[in-house]
Amino acid sequence: MKTLPDISDLYPQMLNVSNKRFLRYGKSNTLLNGEIETVFCTDDNSLVKSILAEDGRGRILVIDAAGVNHVSMIGDQIAAEAVKNNWQGVVLNGYIRDVKEINDLPISIIAKGSVFKKTEKFGLGKRGAMISFAGLIFKPGYWLYADENNFGISRQKLEF
Repeated sequence: MKTLPDISDLYPQMLNVSNKRFLRYGKSNTLLNGEIETVFCTDDNSLVKSILAEDGRGRILVIDAAGVNHVSMIGDQIAAEAVKNNWQGVVLNGYIRDVKEINDLPISIIAKGSVFKKTEKFGLGKRGAMISFAGLIFKPGYWLYADENNFGISRQKLEF
């Protein structure tokens, strides 16, 4: 099983690695690797919920919540829906809730931490947006790789 450092060694010019450390939640401890979908939304997770209700086809949802730290973007119900709909994982520039329940699910969720308050529901946000955080630029169709070490992205799928 390859690790993020192994992939970085194989593709030093093609893998851009986060300059920030995030926390990893969920039961899955395998390498997270897949094509990404993006969404930008703050203070409102209704778009996140609707995206994760779709067939994920093994993709990874990258959410830029602008680091908002007073509400959570994902809780146990949305995470369970993501598992049911074949999403491999989520990378979130924001916070989750229901840590114990999420840690029992077979999914990887990478986030800044946890906060218990949920968001408003107004349907605000932008899907498929180019987003930037942790020193990286994320676009739909890019590939994300993550493990316990950190996470990184590539403009194309890396073979290993």
